[in-house]
Amino acid sequence: MDANDTIAAISTPIGTGGIGIVRLSGPRAVEIAESLFVGSCRPMQAPSRELLYGKVVEDGEEIDEVLLSIMRTPHSYTTEDVVEINGHGGMVAVQRVLDAVCRRGARLAEPGEFTRRAFLGGRIDLAQAEAVTDVIRAQTERSLRSAYRSMQGELSGKINTLKQRLQEDVARIELTLDFSDEEVPLVNPEELKARIAAIREEIERLSATFQRGKIEREGIRAAIVGKPNVGKSSIMNALLAEERVIVTPIAGTTRDSVEERVDIEGLAVSLIDTAGIRETMDIIESAGKQRTVTEIEGADLILLVLDGSAEIDEEDRSVGRATEGTKRIVVINKCDLPRVADRAAAEAIFPGAGTVEISAKERWGLVELEALIAAAAQGGTGGGSEGIAVQRLRHKICLDRASGALQMAHQSIIEGVSYEYVALDFREALDALGEIVGETTSEDILNHIFSEFCIGK
Repeated sequence: MDANDTIAAISTPIGTGGIGIVRLSGPRAVEIAESLFVGSCRPMQAPSRELLYGKVVEDGEEIDEVLLSIMRTPHSYTTEDVVEINGHGGMVAVQRVLDAVCRRGARLAEPGEFTRRAFLGGRIDLAQAEAVTDVIRAQTERSLRSAYRSMQGELSGKINTLKQRLQEDVARIELTLDFSDEEVPLVNPEELKARIAAIREEIERLSATFQRGKIEREGIRAAIVGKPNVGKSSIMNALLAEERVIVTPIAGTTRDSVEERVDIEGLAVSLIDTAGIRETMDIIESAGKQRTVTEIEGADLILLVLDGSAEIDEEDRSVGRATEGTKRIVVINKCDLPRVADRAAAEAIFPGAGTVEISAKERWGLVELEALIAAAAQGGTGGGSEGIAVQRLRHKICLDRASGALQMAHQSIIEGVSYEYVALDFREALDALGEIVGETTSEDILNHIFSEFCIGK
């Protein structure tokens, strides 16, 4: 990857669409546009951020009618000269424009290379760069809001504030070490321990938000399980508000897992309709049962479905045993029919689980079920339900490293170890926090992060 190259890529989804955009960035971006654009105003003379109307013409052939925008360095997304050619959507038209700019000297961009150049140019830090792809991939309004806040620098601002406080303490320690033979006041160990404890508490509180942030970013997997014919597929259809899964009165209709995503109170929830669990000689149904066991193991939440019009029997208890140790909600379905099993009976047999009574057929009780799903998804995630949330494991690992280094510094002060070693622990904490915003991040980590991006971003 050569930062001196001029790169180009299609920045809109491939396929049929109203508009297709080819983006260029680099020292020759405007020059390449000049060589292909025909209009009343020349790109080389155009002011920054002005939209030009014209045509892309190569070797006398008109390729497309376009609007061309120019954003000059450093006031652009990448901090370089950037040109965006807005033409007609569709694979052929936009690809022909891209081919033309590449023939004039541009190189096809690598995944995430535009954003990487924005990072290298100092326009955004690494945490903000990662948030760019989270904004693009957001599946709910809640995940979008959280990603957008990180992209705007909310997490970075918190990290930089922590770093500044640590840097002030390091400066005091190093000043004491440099002038230990002169009349410079030594660092007060009790005050330093108190400052370490306060910063460490903030770091750990931020780290504790990871589970909430991860759920906001990725959502959860909720497996709908139960014995055959308790209405698992009907519940999935009701939550999706569409007839996605085949429903019949015949037990064992669902032979394999079916997965669909739904937005529940701002959380992306992957609902998994599973085959009923029961003893059977049917080879296909047995395979479906094994798949159900696998789905239970991989789920974040279990919806254990019971038939409210029948007694809770050994098959129900067997399903309950298969889900022991998981986070689960007991869903008593078919409550529009004469009641046999109720909430009290279910809570006695399956203690510790949230319980809700619904009728998937009549579509009542679903609001309460959705509220329980949202509460169970976020329960015990730490750090409250609002504010900054760490969404990436990389960030949490760095925060935990910083906390561990400060714990070492605290212990060193207690043991009376030389302040040289305390300063080293502080430096380790600073380096760990610096990795989050990209100040001390290796090339391999950068390559991995930006490989997750689409090519046009």
